[in-house]
Amino acid sequence: MLINASTKLCCLIGCPVAHSVSPQMHNAAFKALGLNYVYLAFEVAVEDLEKAVRGLKAIGVAGFNVTIPHKINVMKYLDELDESAEETGAVNTVASEDGLLIGYNTDVYGVMKALEGFNLPKTKPALIIGAGGAARAAANALMKIGFNEIVIANRTIEKARQLADWIKSTGRKAHFHSLDRLGYIARGCGVIINATSIGMLPHANETLLTSKDIPENSIVLDLVYNPPKTKLLREAERAGAKIISGIEVLIHQGARAFELWTRCKAPIDVMRKAVLAALEAEYRESSS
Repeated sequence: MLINASTKLCCLIGCPVAHSVSPQMHNAAFKALGLNYVYLAFEVAVEDLEKAVRGLKAIGVAGFNVTIPHKINVMKYLDELDESAEETGAVNTVASEDGLLIGYNTDVYGVMKALEGFNLPKTKPALIIGAGGAARAAANALMKIGFNEIVIANRTIEKARQLADWIKSTGRKAHFHSLDRLGYIARGCGVIINATSIGMLPHANETLLTSKDIPENSIVLDLVYNPPKTKLLREAERAGAKIISGIEVLIHQGARAFELWTRCKAPIDVMRKAVLAALEAEYRESSS
């Protein structure tokens, strides 16, 4: 890649970001299309979020992604919100348009694409573990797909209540619980989505559910993508469930973000290949 004074910057802000393979994914896509863009990752502490957003706007960034823990708080520092962000109440992608920072939520699209092609049991409740920005996107995706009953389980019960109340405000059924009843709750659900960071490297052996809690023939999506097959997904596979890696969400939400920044069709195959290569390289390094 040739980087010069005309190179446009895209980036990721969050804490932590060291695990992210978004730079490899987006830079491979830019290179494949011959675009003079570069993508970097910046660790931004909670107390520095406003300064970081203002700084990115000041230097004329083309756009940026937002990850844990900023997906909700970043909204107050943006100029406008797209409908996808407004209805979800969380932002994971920001695009600069005519000098304004516009917030989007491409996670919703990513979750919908990841679930596409599966025979989804919409007559059963769906379970979301977590109540942050990723969980809100997952809930919005499930509602768009046609689920009418969603269960939220979260460590902080008040956050679970808030998310459940938002779901109820759309006319759907919603229930909320703390994590101490998670196994019992999961046994009655047809789709299970982990929207927490539990199971992410370097804590790859952690999971909130084991095979005895996961119904056979259910569908389990883990938004954690590093490692590609988390402990939760291994347990789900052992239970006879269908599993979906967070890689699929990462790629499809990233493709939508790429298109917002560049106005070019994203090279999905190139992005998937780059993600898998980056994760394989990281695994080899950690194993050596």
